[in-house]
Amino acid sequence: MSNPCLALLNSVLAVRLNSASLEFVRRTQEQISTGVTDDRFTQLISLASRHVPRQLLQPTDAEVMAAAQLIPGWNPKAWSLLETVRISFVLSRPDLAAPDFGERFNQWFRFADEGEACAYYRALCLLPGPEQHLWRAAEGCRTNMRSVFAAVACDSPYPFLYFDDIAWNQMLLKALFIGEPLASIYGAGKRNNAELIAMVNDYIDERRSAGREVPADTQLLLV
Repeated sequence: MSNPCLALLNSVLAVRLNSASLEFVRRTQEQISTGVTDDRFTQLISLASRHVPRQLLQPTDAEVMAAAQLIPGWNPKAWSLLETVRISFVLSRPDLAAPDFGERFNQWFRFADEGEACAYYRALCLLPGPEQHLWRAAEGCRTNMRSVFAAVACDSPYPFLYFDDIAWNQMLLKALFIGEPLASIYGAGKRNNAELIAMVNDYIDERRSAGREVPADTQLLLV
């Protein structure tokens, strides 16, 4: 198998899925790898929920380490089995490096439900040509759905590597607002800048003025 990330996901799934679910995954990956229409692909992404449970993936320490060795900052600890299967379908596509893939990827979100969108966002750090997905990643960070925000911001090197300072600062400040632990955001504390420090200090002042507790995470962004 030419894609090492897909190989790792398949090895993880092989010891967690029953034989019927595993056969569905393998059959579907093969179908996708030969080329399918976008409509058929999104149908298969949706169909996965009928064959795969939504329970947490719960990767072992060795599996987490293997992921980080392939892509530093990638950690599937918060993934579900269903998300993992859906991401394996994305990685099975033969057109990941095609010039128009970014446009096609973006179109899948038009009809995606929350779970499908989370899977697509979690796949970002595993895709070639990451810069072409910057707008979509920023959109995910602006959502009101915490699960979608976390799928972009947490346990992935994508924002740290590719967001500009404006998008990076806004993402970290939103994490503070919604209570998302900064420990889950790869690179938090390593890209601090004057504007971010000013924003965090304003946030602290507002919290104190309102008599509210200041999250300890703020200190990570003030150095």
